[in-house]
Amino acid sequence: MTEGTSRRLLLKTAAAIPLAFTFGLLVSPALRYLRPTIKPLDLFGPSDQPKPLEDVYFSEKDFPDEWTCLPFMFQQTYKEYNPEGTEVRKIPGFAVKLPTGDVVAYSRICPHLGCIFNFVKDPQECAKGYNFTPAGPVFACPCHLSVYDIAQDGKVVSGPAPRPPRKFEVKKEGDRISIISLEAGGIA
Repeated sequence: MTEGTSRRLLLKTAAAIPLAFTFGLLVSPALRYLRPTIKPLDLFGPSDQPKPLEDVYFSEKDFPDEWTCLPFMFQQTYKEYNPEGTEVRKIPGFAVKLPTGDVVAYSRICPHLGCIFNFVKDPQECAKGYNFTPAGPVFACPCHLSVYDIAQDGKVVSGPAPRPPRKFEVKKEGDRISIISLEAGGIA
C-alpha cells in the first residue's frame, strides 16, 4: 500500500509540474494587465495612481466675497510605460467660495467632450449666451452649452453633459487652502 501511494504521489507530482509552470507563465501577463507600469517581481510596490506634482494653494484673503472664483492649473503625474517613467498633465481648475464660506474646486474640463468651461456669475449673461437662466452663478461650457450649478455640487442643469465636472479635494489648514488631489475618472 505504501508503494502504490508513493507511486501515485510521484505520478501526480510529475503531472502537476507542467501545469504549475503553465499557470506561472500566465501570472505575469495578468499582472501586467492589472498594473501596466509594475516592475518585474515588484508585486508590493507603490500604487500606480496619479499623484500631484505640487500642491496648489490659496490664502483665505484670496476669497474676500462669496462667489469669488479663482482659476488655477493643477499638475498631476501619471506613471507611464515610457523612457521617463512618468507623464505630467496640466488640469485647469476653478476654486470658488460658496455662500456657506466653504471653498470648492472643480476641473474646468467639461465631461461632455473635454472643452474648457467658464465661470458665469450673472444669471442674465448665462441666459444670453447659454440659453438657460440659472438661480445664481454657474459653470457654463461654450462648446455645447452645458450648464453646471455650483450651489448644487456641480449638478448638470442644462445641456448634454452626462455628469458634473470632476472635483478636486480641498484641504484647509489655518489661513491656507490647498488643492491636493483630483477625483478619479476620465472626461466621458
